[in-house]
Amino acid sequence: MALGLFIMLIILIVLAAMALLITGIVFVVVGFWNKKKGGKGTKRTIGIVLLAIPLLLCAYVAGRVLLYNSSVKCVADEWRYKPFFMPRNSVTGSNEMLRELLESADDEDEDKIYREFAENVRDDRYFEDTVDDFFDKINDLDVELDPDDFLKDYGKDVHLEGDKDTYLDGRIYSAGIDGETYYCYVRICITNYNDKDDVGLQQFIVCTEDKVDELYGIIEEGDVDIYLYVL
Repeated sequence: MALGLFIMLIILIVLAAMALLITGIVFVVVGFWNKKKGGKGTKRTIGIVLLAIPLLLCAYVAGRVLLYNSSVKCVADEWRYKPFFMPRNSVTGSNEMLRELLESADDEDEDKIYREFAENVRDDRYFEDTVDDFFDKINDLDVELDPDDFLKDYGKDVHLEGDKDTYLDGRIYSAGIDGETYYCYVRICITNYNDKDDVGLQQFIVCTEDKVDELYGIIEEGDVDIYLYVL
């Protein structure tokens, strides 16, 4: 659910709860007054029911907020307040992620590349070796992969399968450098309510034009065990 829609829903629920709370109090007061005069107290019963509904709504809102916070807290501080959990703005997250990845690769900053990935990826026992191998191969390309060359447009969106609890964003960027075309693929898990440690960068792949079919094969097969690679 997009952040804006989520906030709007919470506001509507709170307003409805306040209206029911006020109405319930009125019914309870009137009900007790009627009871003292020998009435049946029907309004009092209705009031008690109306007072119970806001409590249930508040419990629902609290649960949704806690669930949302659990997915946000696993994201590094530099990403937490950016439009990273909004599917319609996921292009922004992919673009900024690609820029940081390419700049880190150019600076040969292995620690920064390592920290960019989701916690579940970093926990893989072979991931550190994967990072080392990536830098060996990126140096073999012997070309400067300038982020601005890749970010002249939004890149090509790649459809990834998800469900109601998971939102994934995949994007392929291309750039002509020194007479050859290079491709970068970024796959990000925007939201996963079932496993918060999945949220973040899942894949970063760099390839040359003659390997682009192999790149599409990895994407179509959903081979998520290839985290960081140069084809």
